[in-house]
Amino acid sequence: MAGFVYGGKFEQIINEMLGPESIAASATKFKDLEKQYGPYSFGKFVKYFLPKPEEFANWDKDAGGISEPVQRRLTEIVAANLRSPSPFPMLLKVGDNVDATHDLIVKVFVHNGHIYIGLHMLCPNPALK
Repeated sequence: MAGFVYGGKFEQIINEMLGPESIAASATKFKDLEKQYGPYSFGKFVKYFLPKPEEFANWDKDAGGISEPVQRRLTEIVAANLRSPSPFPMLLKVGDNVDATHDLIVKVFVHNGHIYIGLHMLCPNPALK
């Protein structure tokens, strides 16, 4: 998963879906998907949220390269938030790491009167390949 692939349109779609105006509806959809398909795991429902999933046809392959600890942490944070009675908006930022690994920085912050969960996904630095 490269930062340049998921740092643009994908990031924008996810941020609109998890932003203050959409978080309640997205959480409801998430809970409905869990009832239908079982407990969430990293990336399991992404195709149900993207307007044109075919634009990210390599999602499964790309996401598979993310280390298990990072996938597990993302699963825990996203699922706990979306399952909660009052989910916080979330903001995703995708970029390149300084090394050849994936990493995740999670930060809670306030912006425009909303408490956000910030997810800074760092992807392997393409200059190191």
